[in-house]
Amino acid sequence: MAREDAEHTLPASEEPRSAEAGQERPGKRHRAVDLFSPHHYRALQLSLFDRKKGGGEPEATGAAWEDDVSDPPLMSDAPAARAAREVAPGTVHRRDGHLFAPISISPDGHEDADATAEPSDGGHLDPESPELEQDRQSAGDYPTEVFAGAEYSSPDADASLETRDGDDGKPPRASRDFVAATTVGLLLLGVTLASAWYHPTAFAILVYGLCIAAVIEWKRALERHGRRVPAIPLVAATVGLGVATHFAKPEGLVVALLVGCAGIVAWRIGDERVENTLADSLAGVLTLLWIPFLASFLYLLELADDGWQRVFIVVLAVVGNDTGALVLGMLFGKHKLLERVSPAKTWEGAIGGVLVGTVAASVAAWFFFEGQWYIGAAVGGAVTLAAIVGDLAESALKRDIRVKDMSQALPGHGGILDRIDSLLFAAPVGYVVFAIFLGTLGGGGL
Repeated sequence: MAREDAEHTLPASEEPRSAEAGQERPGKRHRAVDLFSPHHYRALQLSLFDRKKGGGEPEATGAAWEDDVSDPPLMSDAPAARAAREVAPGTVHRRDGHLFAPISISPDGHEDADATAEPSDGGHLDPESPELEQDRQSAGDYPTEVFAGAEYSSPDADASLETRDGDDGKPPRASRDFVAATTVGLLLLGVTLASAWYHPTAFAILVYGLCIAAVIEWKRALERHGRRVPAIPLVAATVGLGVATHFAKPEGLVVALLVGCAGIVAWRIGDERVENTLADSLAGVLTLLWIPFLASFLYLLELADDGWQRVFIVVLAVVGNDTGALVLGMLFGKHKLLERVSPAKTWEGAIGGVLVGTVAASVAAWFFFEGQWYIGAAVGGAVTLAAIVGDLAESALKRDIRVKDMSQALPGHGGILDRIDSLLFAAPVGYVVFAIFLGTLGGGGL
C-alpha cells in the first residue's frame, strides 16, 4: 500500500496549479522527451490517418485499429486492406505496351493481354462482391487475388506455367524469339566488355543505369500487389552506392548501404499512408540489397588494377553457364532441378552450364594471368553456382507475384532484371574468390 501511495502521490513541484493562477494543467506533467516517444508519434499518425478518412476518434467510430497491428490480407475487409487497394497519388499505373510494365500470366498459363488495361473503376475493388467472396472460400490459405484488373491464382497450380501443354496436346511453341534473343544478348555482352575495357567510369554508368531500370521494373511489378516501394530514395541510393564505391571502395559501399536503408524507411514513414508501413519498408530494403548493392561488386571488380580482366572472366562464366544450361538442357534434360520454382530447369542443364562456364573462365584466365588457369577454374565454378541460385531466386519471386517477365524492355529476354539476375548473385562471389587469389587490388596485393 505504501508503494502504491507513493506512485500516485505527486511531488510538490508537480502539484496541479489552482484555477486562481489562471493556468490549469493535468495532474501529471509530461517531460519534453516524452513528446518524441514512439507512442506519441504513433498516436499522431493514427489520428491524422483517421481524420483524413473522415472518421473521428477510435472510440467514436468503433475502430480498434486492429488492422494496424499486423498486415491484413490484401483482399480482406480491413481498413488497411481497403486503403492499400486505393489508387494513391503518385502511383504509376500500367499502360498498354509500356516498356517497363510487367507481363502478367493469366490462369491458363499464357500472357494476359487484358491485364495491361486499366480497370473501369479506376483500380477500386469491392471486397463485398460475390466473385471475390467465392475466391476467398475456394482458395483456402492462399487466396486467389484479383487486383488492378488482373487475376493471380495460387502458385501451387497443378500445371506449371512454362511447360503447360497446348490445346492439341502438344507442347507449346517456344515463346522466345531466339534470333532476337541472340542478337540482344551479344550486343549487351559487347557493350559491357567494351565499357569495362575502356574506362571504369563508363562501366559504372552502364552498371548503375541498368540498376535504375531494374529497380523501376521491380517497383512496378510490386505495385500490382499493393506494395508501394518509394522510387526517389531508391534511385538516389543507387547513385549514392556508385559514388561511395568509387571513392571509398568496399568501406564506402557498406556505409552507403546503411544510409540508403535508413533513408528508404524514413521516406516510407513520412508517407501519408500508415498501413503496411513495415511491408513496404522491407520491400524497399530488399530492392536496395538485391539490385544495386549486389551489382556494386561488379564495379569493385572493375576498380582493381586488372579490373577489366576480372569483369571479363565473371561475365564470361555467367554467359557460359546460361548457354550451356540452355543447350544441354534441351538435348539431355530429363530430371527436374526445382520444378516448383522453375519447371524448365533440369539437373542435366545445370551441370552442363557449370562445366561450360568453368571451362570458359579457365581459358580466359590462362590468357590473362600468365597460365594461371586454376584461378579461372575456381572463379568459374563458384560464379556458375551462384548464377544458378540467382536465377532460381528471381524465378521464385516472379512466381510469387505472378508475372512472367519483369518487362518487355529486351526482345527475347524479357526485362532488364530478367537478364541480370544471375549476374547479381555471381558478382560478389567472383569478387571474393578473386580477392583470395589476387587480393582486392590485383597482382596479389591487398
